[in-house]
Formats: sequence, C-alpha cells, structure tokens
Amino acid sequence: MKLITGYSINKNFSAFQGLRSKHKTLQDLFNNMPAEYLIPQKSIEKISEIRPVMLAGTKCRNSIPLRKFWDFFEIDKKTFLKGFSTNKDGFANSFLKTKSCIPISTSYIHDCSVMYLFNKETKTHALYHAAPDCKLETLNFMIKTLMPEGFTKGAIIPGDSIFYRKHRHNMENMFNLMKQSNPHALINVYHGTTRYPEITGYKGFVYEIPNKKVKEQMLDGILDAEDFGQATFKILNLQGYNTFENINLCSTKDELYKLKQAFKQAKYPPEIFKILSNAIDAREAEL
Repeated sequence: MKLITGYSINKNFSAFQGLRSKHKTLQDLFNNMPAEYLIPQKSIEKISEIRPVMLAGTKCRNSIPLRKFWDFFEIDKKTFLKGFSTNKDGFANSFLKTKSCIPISTSYIHDCSVMYLFNKETKTHALYHAAPDCKLETLNFMIKTLMPEGFTKGAIIPGDSIFYRKHRHNMENMFNLMKQSNPHALINVYHGTTRYPEITGYKGFVYEIPNKKVKEQMLDGILDAEDFGQATFKILNLQGYNTFENINLCSTKDELYKLKQAFKQAKYPPEIFKILSNAIDAREAEL
C-alpha cells in the first residue's frame, strides 16, 4: 500500500535547502533575526540573586546574555553604519545621547557599570558609564538630564570584574531610580559573554562588540589577556569634568557664553548639544 502524504521525499534534497539560498547556516538565520525576537520583551520585577558569571563579570536572576552587535549586519553595511563611542581609555562618568538609529558604545567596563535608556516615542537613546562608587544623586541627575522627555526602556550592564559585589551598588541604585522615574518602563539586566567587551546600544537594545586586541592576545596563547579599551566608532570625549562640572564652575555669563560656543565648535550630535545648552541655561539662571 502506498502512503499518500501530500508530498514525496527526495533523498538528494536537504530539508533546509530553501534556507541556504539566503543563509549559509541556521546560525546565520538566528544571528540575522531582529533582536526583538530574541530578547525577552518583559521587565524584571526586582534586582535579586546578584552573583558572578562563571568566567568573569556579574549577573542576576533573569539577566540576559549580550549578543554580538555585528552579527545583525551584512559585511557591506558595516562600513556605512556610523556611530559614537565615549572613549577607549575607560574613563568613568562619560555619557552619550543620539537618535536610536545611531549606535553608541563605551568600553573598559570592569568595576564600573553601564546604564542605557531608550525612548520609543522620540526614537532617542542614551548611555552612562558609571564609576563603581557612583553616588545615587549622580545617577538620578544623569537620568533626568539625559532623558528629560522620559524613557520607555532601560538596561543595566555590570562590568566584567570578578568582584561582583562592586557592581551591586550601581545595579540596585540604577534599577530603583529607573523604576521611580517610570514604573511602567521595561527594564532588564544584561551580562557579557566575552572578555572585556565594548558595550553598544542600538535601537533600544544592548549588545557587545568583542575586544579585538584581547582576541589577538588569546590567539597568541596569552590566557591572561589585558584590556586596552576599544572604540569602534567616532570618539566623543564627553565626561562630567569637561561638561557639567565645567558649566558649574562658570561664575559669569560671559564664561558660559564662551563655553557654549566651544560646545558648538565641537559639533556634537544635536541631542547632546541640547543637553549641554539646557545645563548652561540653568546655570545662567542661578547667576
């Protein structure tokens, strides 16, 4: 008796032959799926079970492993994807804000942690590289200053130091402040999967870019690789000391005017220039 199945089996035909026309492997298919299909679209309810990752770094209950940023782009598109990096020297208290379609990154995150904020309505995003001893008031200031329009999604990325207790301070403070600012925001914690990665935000999601020098060291047999920092995109050396602290040190309107002109000449993205202009206006009102 011949079984009627509606189709015939061809031994020379692979079940995945159709996929191979666009993707060489199933891994390619997985890598090129939009992040929203791969990352849970729900917020963690609280920070709990903070613990070290097997090799290095910190994670907590329901934290998400970082995915490789470049896995989502074809090789020919990488050349045209322009973004901004804080610096490559690991300076804490650095920040960035742009349209969410522009990638932003920071590196050398060991004892430090990164806070990422995204607004779906305004299509803007920002990140802050926080020192391990960052004060609660500073984090609160950065949330309100970077995203005065509010945010719909937030992310916390602790560094890759093996001393996970150094990250607890920032993780708990960041989470609590985000919840206070927007109780309905989707907030998640990410943890790294490579050594000394460059943390990157793009379109509301957070990724990692593996450290090239570290990979080269490990290929050369140096297991105790050293992090020299990395900046994949154009460096905008925006830190507290050369922005907000400089503004607060101005004691006359003339000094504020000169500082504003200096920010203009730096040709920062409009989102960043607006932040600095607002800070200058606020300082001028105090004089």
